[in-house]
Amino acid sequence: MLVMPLRRAAEDGGLEWAAGAESSFGLPEEPPAACELPTVAQVLSAFREAGCHGVPWFQIAGHDLTWDLPGCPDPATCVSNGGLDLGEVSLGVVDGADGDEPVELDQAVTDIGFRKPSGSAVLATAVALASQAGPLLVFDDSGEKVFVVSPGDDPTHLARHWPW
Repeated sequence: MLVMPLRRAAEDGGLEWAAGAESSFGLPEEPPAACELPTVAQVLSAFREAGCHGVPWFQIAGHDLTWDLPGCPDPATCVSNGGLDLGEVSLGVVDGADGDEPVELDQAVTDIGFRKPSGSAVLATAVALASQAGPLLVFDDSGEKVFVVSPGDDPTHLARHWPW
């Protein structure tokens, strides 16, 4: 799954693509107002606020990720018990460091990738991050399902429509 600021998706023609998806929820009629991209620090804060865990596929210069994105406390039963596992997490950043280069806490994040996540963990993270970063576009690897999470959205309402 991939999460990106809706503004970023709109700049890249993503709203037209998203409108053609097999299943969509919350797509706006008009592109969102311009706003700053979230920083790495804000993304880490959203992980903590949501109570999620996962495996970081990124490094942060001079920063230990254990507190921000702890490993799964019980991999054997996490998913079956409704755990908030984000799976393997990657960050796309402005100034495009590749996966081997550490990123900085103040770098802007263009997208967040999740490999083998719990759907409820991605929703919890998106709700937490949207409150700091504005509307977010969430979509699956096939691009057949798209979902927008906006600041102030009711998590219970979103969960009823959440396709993952």
